[in-house]
Amino acid sequence: MATQKYSITDPDGSKARARAARGSKKALTDPGGEEARAKAAREVDERARARLQERLQAVGTQTTTALGSVGGSVFNGQSSNTRTRERKTHDAYGGLTLPVFDPSQHLANDLFTDSSGLSRTTKAEADSLIESVEEKRQTIRVVAANLDLNTDILKAGTKSQKMNQSAIDFGISNINTDTKLIDFDSALTSNEIAGVKLEQNQEKLSHEQVTLEGLRNETDQRRRFWQEKYELGESRIRSVQLARYQLDLKIGSIDTEATNIVD
Repeated sequence: MATQKYSITDPDGSKARARAARGSKKALTDPGGEEARAKAAREVDERARARLQERLQAVGTQTTTALGSVGGSVFNGQSSNTRTRERKTHDAYGGLTLPVFDPSQHLANDLFTDSSGLSRTTKAEADSLIESVEEKRQTIRVVAANLDLNTDILKAGTKSQKMNQSAIDFGISNINTDTKLIDFDSALTSNEIAGVKLEQNQEKLSHEQVTLEGLRNETDQRRRFWQEKYELGESRIRSVQLARYQLDLKIGSIDTEATNIVD
């Protein structure tokens, strides 16, 4: 019998037997593997939340807390789903590097001395800087006004395109109306053709009726012809019979006279 070899970390095979026992137990308690897949999905979600939490910590404590709660709710909703999808993380500041003003670095710790860490600026320098900033703000006003103007122009252009589209729809409606009128004219023509054919058929009916009447009259004539011919034959027969009768009478009278003479 061959001896089974185990790895260096499991020389006696106890770990392998334990894993096999756990596998058989899982096969009995979870034959479809649903619990195992759900557990794997939860582990993936937990690792994803951990990575997201680490990325959000670089943005700031407040942003980290807000986005962490949102991320947690999103991943909690996904934990019941066995399918995992790759999620795209977003920078809270849209990729911008914003200047940070930390009050703790500029507070005057000694309220009776010039203990603030802020740099010193003369009134003239401050006025010049403020004037420069104000001029830049005026430039931004011009930019904003032009942006509003361009927006209004684009809106007007959009309305112009909608008007063109409406005009095209109107043209299509006109063509459809003309098509309907053509269909109507075609229907009228078909109706007139049907009327003409009806009149033709009526005339043909009249012709056939005249022919029928002539045939009926001819039938009556033939009937009378054969009736007259029959009566003529009957008359001839009667004449022959009468002549025969008269002849018989004459022969009878001659015989009578001859008998009387003999007597």
